[in-house]
Amino acid sequence: MPASPTRFPPTRTTPIPAQRAMCGDSGPTEDARAAWPVTRLGYRVPRVQFDGIVHAVFARTCYIECGDTLLTLVAATLADGPTTLLLGHGAAADLRSAFRRGDAVRSRGGRVHSRGAALDLRRAQTWRVPDARPALTPSDTLSRIELARMRLARVRRTHSSVLDRNGDGAIGKLTRACQDRDIANALDLAARFIGWGEGLTPAGDDYLVGLCAALDALACRDARRHVFVKRMQEFLAAQESRTTPIAAHCLKLAAHGHYNGDILRAIDALRSETDAHVAQRVLDDVMAVGATSGADALTGILSGFAAWSDPSVMEYEP
Repeated sequence: MPASPTRFPPTRTTPIPAQRAMCGDSGPTEDARAAWPVTRLGYRVPRVQFDGIVHAVFARTCYIECGDTLLTLVAATLADGPTTLLLGHGAAADLRSAFRRGDAVRSRGGRVHSRGAALDLRRAQTWRVPDARPALTPSDTLSRIELARMRLARVRRTHSSVLDRNGDGAIGKLTRACQDRDIANALDLAARFIGWGEGLTPAGDDYLVGLCAALDALACRDARRHVFVKRMQEFLAAQESRTTPIAAHCLKLAAHGHYNGDILRAIDALRSETDAHVAQRVLDDVMAVGATSGADALTGILSGFAAWSDPSVMEYEP
């Protein structure tokens, strides 16, 4: 990897004012819209009310600017998260049929309205981070790590990113810095990954979120590790201006110890899942997220496990 990887410039957008987004007679009227059920809300989604603007929309995901955060409306087949609204199975197959960038979104009384859709939050359950399960034996954890590496290598043959093409040297150095708890060197190395790569969430940012999540989970009762994680989180919180808005949102969540369900499931598969077949399915599902986002995040998780999954600290409960 070059000493200074090429970074793509942030792709920030200027929201269309709400009054403009609601003008015109295109799209169904409020009475004509059936309310799609939302089955679960992340624990950081406002339940009482919120106002937002659609930042970006794709077939199965819609990002909504809401104050200083992004809410993520996703199809029923995708993962929960702290700022995620998970749709039920009665929603449209393609969210682009109902949302456009710049649309105003208004939530009142458990119902969300935009120009082309209405959502019903009143029966939605709150998604929260599941309790950590007992850890596997160190040998079983090593077996899961090897399984993850094998599955990741298989995915990389057809879904490559800048991490596996040019990142081996920097990843190895950052992993060793975490292992040594050399925070100054670790932060200097981590800075190279911010905004590195293409897409809405550059590969380098996905990697750092996965790394931070794994270190957070493996800190256990080690006070020095907790201090290291805290410094890493403070660093992530200060990187908003150096990457894309969606990646900045993910880094900001990680900076406060908040991670999406697919990240947490991958960590659980490595640390606690007793059934190897179940662990493999979870890892494959995670790597199917986005073009390479899931694989990039798993690369970061594996870095964290390589640094901190030693038997002296892992809390194994027979």
